[in-house]
Amino acid sequence: MSDLAQVIAGLRQALDDVEKQLTKGDPPADALEDFKSTLDGLRTNVLAFINAADSADYHGTVDTFRLARTTQTCQGIFTGFVDGTISGDTPGFEKFRATIDETLERLDALGN
Repeated sequence: MSDLAQVIAGLRQALDDVEKQLTKGDPPADALEDFKSTLDGLRTNVLAFINAADSADYHGTVDTFRLARTTQTCQGIFTGFVDGTISGDTPGFEKFRATIDETLERLDALGN
């Protein structure tokens, strides 16, 4: 069996394991969101690789999806701020804030 075939078999088994876990009860929403994000990233990379005529097409597709996924994540975090589930005391908040500050600086530089 080739390396790629082994990886695909491992993915199938992992997906089967996840499906079994999902049928056992109500999974935590954050775990499902993480799973969704992981699958989306994998799917996008595979489709971009298959569909890309050249490396620029591949990177463009991946970058477009990364922006969409990040927008979705930021919207979820904003909702957490509004509903109070995320605050300045939430673990990881300071790192998130620093990343956002750096990102905003770069965005401002790109806009000028």
